[in-house]
Amino acid sequence: MENYSKHGISSQCEASILAMLLLIFTLAVMPTQRAIGQDDSDAEFTLNLKNADIHSLIKTVSMRTGKNFIVDPRVRATVNVTSSEPVDKDKLYEIFLSVLEVHGFTAVQTGQITKIVPSQVGVQSSVPTFTEQPVSGDELVSEVIRLQNIPAQELVAALRPLVADTASISAERTSNTIVITDRRSNIDKIVGLIRQMDAR
Repeated sequence: MENYSKHGISSQCEASILAMLLLIFTLAVMPTQRAIGQDDSDAEFTLNLKNADIHSLIKTVSMRTGKNFIVDPRVRATVNVTSSEPVDKDKLYEIFLSVLEVHGFTAVQTGQITKIVPSQVGVQSSVPTFTEQPVSGDELVSEVIRLQNIPAQELVAALRPLVADTASISAERTSNTIVITDRRSNIDKIVGLIRQMDAR
């Protein structure tokens, strides 16, 4: 009876130690698994936000794309965004820029930081100059167009009514160039007109 009792206590101790070790191991692994799941920015996912604060969308885009955002206090809106099929991070960012445009906001890239500001403020900011690298049609950029045959000031006066209030167009007399700051898709249209009008 005495030997059986000692054996029983020993078995209980071993079982308790084993249970504690299993619990510690589980707790140690769980945060790692959760972090890996959240950091999987390359995975496709379905976007479904209904009557959500725009800051929820900004947070989602930041987590999925790895971009760092600074949000102007005036950026406030309720958004509805639904993707009918899974999207990757590049497509998500395109959708995000379109949502910002619909609500009168824009994204301005400044180094490693992207500022989310009202569209009218965006054109007054330091906007990256367009390069040959592809950018979204809703991304705010600046482009410099050198003219060959028409004075820049004359052409700007003719084009100004065609440029949106949230865009900027100006002439540089010395170099006979036009500087436009607008969304990529709008600039493409204006540049096409400029090339036609400036042709011999």
